[in-house]
Amino acid sequence: MHLLYSDQDPAFRKRLNAILRQFTGVRSIAEYETFAELLDALTGQASTDRLVVAATNGLQRGDIQRFVQDRPTVPLIVVGGNDPERMRAALGEGARGYVRRSDIGSELATAVSVVRDGGVYVPPVIGMRAGSEPLMTTAGPVPAGFFREDAGQTLTPRQREILAMIRAGHSNTDIAEALALTVGTVKIHITAIFKALGVKNRTQAIVAAEWLDLPEVPKPKPAS
Repeated sequence: MHLLYSDQDPAFRKRLNAILRQFTGVRSIAEYETFAELLDALTGQASTDRLVVAATNGLQRGDIQRFVQDRPTVPLIVVGGNDPERMRAALGEGARGYVRRSDIGSELATAVSVVRDGGVYVPPVIGMRAGSEPLMTTAGPVPAGFFREDAGQTLTPRQREILAMIRAGHSNTDIAEALALTVGTVKIHITAIFKALGVKNRTQAIVAAEWLDLPEVPKPKPAS
């Protein structure tokens, strides 16, 4: 894999370089002060086996969307500030991941790994699709969702229905009763759903579901 990154801050570029050099399977690393310089260097290069990390301080309005349209096979991870709306906007425009500048030491390696494997990295601070309200649990905000970009394409209609019910907050028993299935059958479907989405638990499945076009399902009625 060839990594290209841009940031206007020399000290931050040095820190980025040190982090990126720790990754395995990296054949080359190239740094640029501006995103425009990075694009010039990328022109004429092969589109395969490249990954771009770009800081928001060098991005202009529309840059992400144009990059995704012009180079759909080159994944882009954006590094920027703490504004959740800007994070959602970047992901909504097609960036494959977003990492806050303050979190590059703890999250960039994970983001690169997820994106390199065909997934989308959603930062823990939002853990949702663009434009939606924060997903909350009793423990606080939903953690980051790591799921495949083609998630959902292999789900059967029944699995999509079950995933929609999971997102709405229904238990396995609720789902079984509503769909006239056994709880065991529901569990088998959920295992298949997790595998298809590339997630490990119910919470990550909910995050992934926020990015998919699923049927609306009423939330469970409170116990009387």
